[in-house]
Amino acid sequence: MLLSFPVTSRKVGDKRRQIVSAAIALFSRYGFKRTSVDLLATEAGVAKPTVYAYFEDKDAIFRAVVETVCDELLAGAERASRSEGPIDERIAAVLSAKLTRYFELVHASPHAQELVDSHGALAADIVKRLDRAYLKLLVSVIEGAHELGLARVGLSAQAAAELLLRAASGAAYDASSAAVHKRHVTEIVRVMVLAMRKR
Repeated sequence: MLLSFPVTSRKVGDKRRQIVSAAIALFSRYGFKRTSVDLLATEAGVAKPTVYAYFEDKDAIFRAVVETVCDELLAGAERASRSEGPIDERIAAVLSAKLTRYFELVHASPHAQELVDSHGALAADIVKRLDRAYLKLLVSVIEGAHELGLARVGLSAQAAAELLLRAASGAAYDASSAAVHKRHVTEIVRVMVLAMRKR
């Protein structure tokens, strides 16, 4: 399952959330193409017309799912940015909050490639908005790290954030689990931060 939101309340104000939660589970289980609006309605415990009262079509539901997942990734990164500890651990936590969680979500579904292709086609603008907000957060963490000597290595905080993000994106290489992926991110960041530290 991509995310787990309890689908217990049946109040009118919660129906949209129920539908999105059901869609998250079904898209992960069956993929985008095989998930019908009828199936979504049944899983959410609502009538099919109720689904259409909140969403124009299945594409709109998928966009809401991507937005929900993106919000979760960004919220996790924001929590990690406020954590205590050495700068390499904080940066690794911020990177893992997005990259390891994404790795976990994608690899949890047998329909991973279809879901990735679908979000590229249907929700690229939402993902780009997440990427911009996420990069801004990572830059702010680096700017607040007084132990880094970025000028010594010829990097701005923006360039350092982009470099760390590009390097950590490779953590999926031969990662067999989320735990291994997270360890890869931690190792990459530890080495790179060591190179950027003030002497």
